[in-house]
Amino acid sequence: MYAQNDESESLLYIISWEGTQDVCKIGRTTSVSQRFNQFLTAHFQPLVVHCICPEAIMSEANLHQRHASQRITLEHFNYTEALKETVAMLNASTGFKSYTVPRTLKQTGTIDDLNDVEQLKIQMGIPPLRISGLERSVGTMAAIGMTVKDTAEALSISPSAVKSHRGGIITKTWAPNLLTAMSKLYVHDVISLNDLTVD
Repeated sequence: MYAQNDESESLLYIISWEGTQDVCKIGRTTSVSQRFNQFLTAHFQPLVVHCICPEAIMSEANLHQRHASQRITLEHFNYTEALKETVAMLNASTGFKSYTVPRTLKQTGTIDDLNDVEQLKIQMGIPPLRISGLERSVGTMAAIGMTVKDTAEALSISPSAVKSHRGGIITKTWAPNLLTAMSKLYVHDVISLNDLTVD
């Protein structure tokens, strides 16, 4: 279930303008409709929306860093196969589908009347993370401070397997480290306060 966007959550977006889809803009906003209205007002071509996802999944800074070699200007990048692969991964995790925002007949740039807006609002929340039951157990034990050795003994798996599952959690949460990954697991309700209570 996706949370409703409350105009305060920071969202990552990747867009192009029709006819120039070999170049994209990577930015962030707390109001997609307002930001896209500005783009439509300033440009005569329809807007092609490749991706929208919460920065809790992928931050603008992180994406800029990952694709620094494709940068043209501050927020404009060559829309290469590598970048398209990242977009595909993000969209797979959120269920977002690329679409085009047309200009209105009056060329005002208003998108308030588009049917896509309500669909978009549903998709702008934080989606659930897809991690395995074993990864959840490893993550919970890491969150309460258990060492790799203690976790391995508790779950009857090898220390290398624990390290592998910790790495998997970091990768799946797009986190820079295990501590941030644990925070995301809590935010996404993968682990709860009850899980983190030690008797």
